Amino acid sequence: MGEVKAAHSRAGGRKIIWIVALLVLFMTLFLIGYLPRAKALRDAQAEAAAETLPTFVYVLAERGKAANELALPANIKPLQETTLFARTNGYLKRWTVDIGDQVKEGQLLAQIETPELDREIQQVRASQQQVKAHLGLAKVTAERYIALLKEDAVSPQEVDEKKAVLEARMADYAATEANLRRLEQLRAFQQVQAPFAGTITARNVEVGSLIQAGSASGVGWLFKIVQMDRLRIHVAVPQSAIQLIHPGTSAELSVPELGKHIVEAKVERSAGALDPATRTMIVELLAENAERKIIPGMYGQVRFKITGAKSHLVIPVTSLMVGGEGIRVATIDAGDVVHLKKIRLGRDHGKEVEVIEGLNDQERVVSNPRDTLEDGLKVKAVLQEKPAEKKDDKKPGSKGNA
Repeated sequence: MGEVKAAHSRAGGRKIIWIVALLVLFMTLFLIGYLPRAKALRDAQAEAAAETLPTFVYVLAERGKAANELALPANIKPLQETTLFARTNGYLKRWTVDIGDQVKEGQLLAQIETPELDREIQQVRASQQQVKAHLGLAKVTAERYIALLKEDAVSPQEVDEKKAVLEARMADYAATEANLRRLEQLRAFQQVQAPFAGTITARNVEVGSLIQAGSASGVGWLFKIVQMDRLRIHVAVPQSAIQLIHPGTSAELSVPELGKHIVEAKVERSAGALDPATRTMIVELLAENAERKIIPGMYGQVRFKITGAKSHLVIPVTSLMVGGEGIRVATIDAGDVVHLKKIRLGRDHGKEVEVIEGLNDQERVVSNPRDTLEDGLKVKAVLQEKPAEKKDDKKPGSKGNA
């Protein structure tokens, strides 16, 4: 009986072992089939949740270059420019230059006939001879009276009178001489000469034209002349950059119509005061223009080579949010949560602006935030690709579309 019971016990133990083994096998098979499906389900749910989040493109706040450039529109002027008026009355006898002619300093531009002035000079010279004769008679008379006074033949009163007449005649002669020199100087203005070497840009007279002296006359000016082998360039520099631009700062002048033709220029002087209407200061540069390719009055652009500027963080201008709270940007933290931050701006580079306060290096800044963007919003963050990192560029050796 004992052996039978032992056999039954061994058989029951083996049965339990088989049952446990089958349970373990079934559990293992269940886990092998369930876990991948559960993971796939969780991933699908996570993707679905991510797709419901708003997507925002961000850029990294990076520091700009310490040495950068500043491009500003330029007003191009000649080194010298003047309008010539007549200094004497008359008629134009001839002109020797026309528009576009290159002239030298002192070169004859026109000649004026002055018949009335010539007659007036002749009259003054005749009057001068009369005054000279009267002066000689007064001088002889005074000398004689002085000699007679020693012999007590005349009274001292008579001598003083003759001396006074002599002084009056001397004054008359000096006045006539001065008037003659004035008229001769006016006649010298018959020859209209170039005050400096340059180019004639306009002519306003013809042969026989009535010429009247002065700029207030109804006839007007004679010629316009400019010196354009050197140029004066006026640039309105904004308040944020005036501390970086000083006499001696190098710059490049370009004109769209001249393509890649660049002219070196240097800052010569500045106005020293801001225009309260535009908050800019006029800076004058000088540039050589020996080939005369650049014509005064052209639209140009000056690119300043600024060195020594402090490096600040730079972000796109599209990242700015301007409102009643001031200038702010939207940043995205490591958990993809939006935070609105108030910043202080520096210089404006056109497409980018400098941030002086409010951001940290490599902080993620929303490139184009919406007005409805709120602080604490959970988002899906996507890094904005740089132009050089775009993958749609053609590979070397690939053929383009015909």
